[in-house]
Amino acid sequence: MGIKGIKENFREIFWGILIVFILALLGILNQWIIAGNSTLFWKNLFWHLAGFTILIFLTFLVDYRKIPVQIIWYIYLVLLFVLFISFILKKRWLSLGFVVFQPSEFVKPVLVLLISLIASKEPNPYLKIRTLVKLLAIIIIPLVLILPVDLDYAFIMMVMFVSFLFFIGIPKRIIIAFGLIGLIVGLVVCPVFWKNLKPHQKGRIYGYLNPEKYAKTWGYQLNQALIAIGSGGFWGYGFKKGWSTRLNYLPAKHTDLAFAVWAETWGFVGVSLVLLLYGYLLYLCIKISYIAKDWLGKYLSLGVALVLFWQAMFNIGGCAGLLPMTSIPFPFLSYGGSITISAYILLSLSFNTALKRHFFK
Repeated sequence: MGIKGIKENFREIFWGILIVFILALLGILNQWIIAGNSTLFWKNLFWHLAGFTILIFLTFLVDYRKIPVQIIWYIYLVLLFVLFISFILKKRWLSLGFVVFQPSEFVKPVLVLLISLIASKEPNPYLKIRTLVKLLAIIIIPLVLILPVDLDYAFIMMVMFVSFLFFIGIPKRIIIAFGLIGLIVGLVVCPVFWKNLKPHQKGRIYGYLNPEKYAKTWGYQLNQALIAIGSGGFWGYGFKKGWSTRLNYLPAKHTDLAFAVWAETWGFVGVSLVLLLYGYLLYLCIKISYIAKDWLGKYLSLGVALVLFWQAMFNIGGCAGLLPMTSIPFPFLSYGGSITISAYILLSLSFNTALKRHFFK
């Protein structure tokens, strides 16, 4: 590898890690605005430090090309067992005594790895039907276990990974067939599905469709998010001066509505900064996918970009009233050990691809 290749190699890694570091600092600042000098803030700081350490370790000390498929299958099966426990207990978070974690968050990096490993064995323009069915089964099984515990998360992860399969390559006739089958099944299942939704799940739809009518009930969270975002104006209220944040009008402000807190505090300028940094990070993942020299690297980085894109899209869309409100946190800005560690693991897969692409023999 020449000097030019080495410079290109580490320039991308440098910018990627620098952007992640800045986003982490902004997220830590956001949690300081929300929680101050509290246990919540220090826990969040710890998760970022742990996640950043994992990012560096997996980027520089692991070779994605040498990850044994058997180990990923083993992790996948262990994760299914943990999800089954969560399913039985009807709990989104499980406690190990010293730590509480959300199993569904770790489905994302495991599925990105497993789907990429399987799909990379077929370097054809389209997936074979047998492989496609296998990949759909791999995706659906964990989501079935997540569905009764966390409906919106299961739906969003389905969007993440079905879109991943589309970008990998599905024949048009299969897309049309699945579309027709999905339409027929949807018409039959949707009425039954709606009837069996829990009140708070139906309430999110009511609040989304008519937030003013349900301003004090189902639409309260959305209305408060819109007030916070709108009141931020161009420059925002400034550090710890946002009314909605200080007076606790924003529910779940440290998780689901952390983006609204940021918008109220720093306004259009602050939101633009976060979106530009996050957007460039996604662009970098897509670029790494494009220039990767093997199919595994291409699929890994593409999967990372799609997962992070949909995560942000559903969170911002919910806060802005463009989509129904969900319990999906915004990477980096929101509090959460599981979401933070998961995001760092995902990004390490993309950065590792960029690092290793000049070392092919």
